Amino acid sequence: MTQIRAFQPRVVTAEHAGSVVGPAYDSMTPDERRNFRAANPQNYINVMRSVDDFPAGERPTEEQLLQENIDQLGQLLASGAYRQCDQDSFFIYQLSVDGHSQTGIVAEIPVGEYRNGLVRKHEETRKEHEERLGRYLDSVGATSSPICLAYEGTNVIDSVVEEFLNCKPALDFDLPDGVQQRLWQVSDPATLDKLVKGFADIRYTYLTDGHHRAASTLHHAASRHAQGKGEGPWDYLLTVLFPASELRVLPFNRCVKDLGELTPETFLRNLESDFTVETMPQDQATLPSRQGQFLMLMKGCAATVTLRSQPQDPSPVKNLDVAILQDRILAPVLGIEDARKDPRLDYVTGDSGIAGLMQRVREGWQLSIACYPTSMGELMAVADASEVMPPKSTCFDPKPRSGLFVRMS
Repeated sequence: MTQIRAFQPRVVTAEHAGSVVGPAYDSMTPDERRNFRAANPQNYINVMRSVDDFPAGERPTEEQLLQENIDQLGQLLASGAYRQCDQDSFFIYQLSVDGHSQTGIVAEIPVGEYRNGLVRKHEETRKEHEERLGRYLDSVGATSSPICLAYEGTNVIDSVVEEFLNCKPALDFDLPDGVQQRLWQVSDPATLDKLVKGFADIRYTYLTDGHHRAASTLHHAASRHAQGKGEGPWDYLLTVLFPASELRVLPFNRCVKDLGELTPETFLRNLESDFTVETMPQDQATLPSRQGQFLMLMKGCAATVTLRSQPQDPSPVKNLDVAILQDRILAPVLGIEDARKDPRLDYVTGDSGIAGLMQRVREGWQLSIACYPTSMGELMAVADASEVMPPKSTCFDPKPRSGLFVRMS
């Protein structure tokens, strides 16, 4: 049972939306974030700075930075960039880019659903990062980045959403990266009740983005309760719930700095026991078309390698393409045992396509690997089994943005 709750956040005004709503900051490098902040002083990203965004030797203390974030938030709220909702509401939130659209419901859900496993996760979290985000919530007291959840769609919920999509949205604007943002406010009591009942029939939701933010809310709630405070916003996750069928999952591709002592020819020969190998000129290379298939790009050559027989392991993680790549190629052939920490391995989001992978080869990486994207069904199977995916298994695009809402706690 998923218990959604209406709430009364601050919502960005139409006049300020284009300048205040943030970019996809977690896909930006620290340098890119610094440059963006300098060029966009009114953007909400300025309220979310962390010590990692500063060069070594120039980093403020955490206490200094938290105070600066508090000051930035105060200036932004005082500027008139937000209006305070005066009715309990849900929000229908649609993101569109490159012919793809996904439409979700922005709502609060009890943090206990995350604690008790009704919100299913598929990633490990780092305790120090959880605690740092928890301290941010304790000090700044603002939540603006909805945690993204997937659910199996139902006709009841879909029918409500469809009604609103035929109406004029409260917000409709494009961000510089081309992602269209549309928002409808839902405050009619009968419609709120219909959505509450619709989600009550959904047993589990699945975390697709925001594992650390979800975990940090547990720390924040514990801190507020230790201060003697009763139930409050800290006991609820700010979420956007999307039908699983609408989410677009891109692959996380890999690039390898060197082949060790192997040549491109001997590397490909080492794969032939587990894979069929088809070489082709680089200008004829195509992205993988099915599960168990990879595209290998090296200087002067390209190859499609296809798994000879798909594994049927009882562990859903072991059946993932990214796990097969790690277990059958990266570790045994190239000696990359730790996919999180090995400096010879890097990741490239799937939206860059073959061109992005070829650019890495031109930059000196000896091997770029295009993967077939992990499916939502595979993600759900891993989460249902309480297992953890390998790093960089999924890339959801587009992602909900920060700065549309501000919820104080």
